Amino acid sequence: MHFKASRTKIRYCCWVGLFFIAGCAGGYNTSVPSASSAPAPAPSPTPSPTPPGPSIASLFTMSNVASANTVVAYARNADGTITQTGSFATGGLGVGHGLENQGALALSDDGKYILVVNPGSNEVSALQISAQGLKEVGRASSGGRLPVSVTSRGSIVYVLNRGGEAGDPNGDNISGLRLGAGGSLTPIADSTNPLSSGNTNPAQIEFSPGGSVIVVTEHGGDLIDTYTVDTNGVAGGHRVQSSAGRGPFGFAFRNASDLFVSEAGGGTASSYSLDAQGVLRTISAAVQTQQATTCWLVITPDGKEAYVSNTASGSISTFGIGPDGSLSLQASISVKTQGGPLDMAITSDGLYLYVITTSGNIQVFRIDASGGLAQTQTLTGLPAGSNGLVSF
Repeated sequence: MHFKASRTKIRYCCWVGLFFIAGCAGGYNTSVPSASSAPAPAPSPTPSPTPPGPSIASLFTMSNVASANTVVAYARNADGTITQTGSFATGGLGVGHGLENQGALALSDDGKYILVVNPGSNEVSALQISAQGLKEVGRASSGGRLPVSVTSRGSIVYVLNRGGEAGDPNGDNISGLRLGAGGSLTPIADSTNPLSSGNTNPAQIEFSPGGSVIVVTEHGGDLIDTYTVDTNGVAGGHRVQSSAGRGPFGFAFRNASDLFVSEAGGGTASSYSLDAQGVLRTISAAVQTQQATTCWLVITPDGKEAYVSNTASGSISTFGIGPDGSLSLQASISVKTQGGPLDMAITSDGLYLYVITTSGNIQVFRIDASGGLAQTQTLTGLPAGSNGLVSF
């Protein structure tokens, strides 16, 4: 089976309990939140935002509620469990259902701001982080329709718009914004670029660690787009390259050149080297998880392990990462999750993995010295369609 550009042909549909999953999306319950407890690093790692003080929230998701989108914030306790600290308006709208995306939220490099998409109002918001919570300080058009993923490097922000699905005659695109002093957002002239075609079901956008290249996965076309970014923040030099596996979805960088991509179509993951011109060279091609719909991917801060969420299988798999960027499957099923796993985030100290699920949970797993996972908490009751995770 091969993907086509039409989104209706690339959905991997299955029932997980009472929740219908299309591709890598899911719906959640709406119950009241409650909690129950349950050697040398790789060179040139991806830079992490500056961690907040101990009283400031360090984990964030978005409610994606159609009437008013919010960012929900959590503080980490000494034992690794999390406690909700508040819900803060973005000023925009959600859509109330899953988005088949990775990267709905992003942290600014200095750790001062959360960038978040508003898919129901075609906007991006900037929220300032403080001990008092979050406050919307900037909001601007996403430069297209149905924004699903956002990335930030320095003062430059880019957003991925899935316009083809939303009926935009201009189709799917990326578009740039400048993050100003105080969190203002202003469009960057001539920064809007198309993808390979108008309706590709793209899943994620991300800067390379140095900020000179932007990468986008086209879930619906088995393609990966790269763009070079000039000193003014304008993207160009568009390259469309074939994915090593079917249905490229989530991805993460280990350093300036090593890129790791999950592939929902085959339950696989691949690794690549990326050069300064945006050219990809495959290192490991379509390595099997032996699970289904491998959608989201995160990497430990030391660059030694990658975790992928297998939504239809209800599991997390673990890959080992070699010094050369090669991938090897360490555990097909590291843990089973309560509901299909969706987006994930790892703490900056590499001690905890957070996973949002189709059952409306955030599950917390402790990462041991060998990369193994042990559950420490399940926080329940997220709103239907809650989307994205980002952590300090």
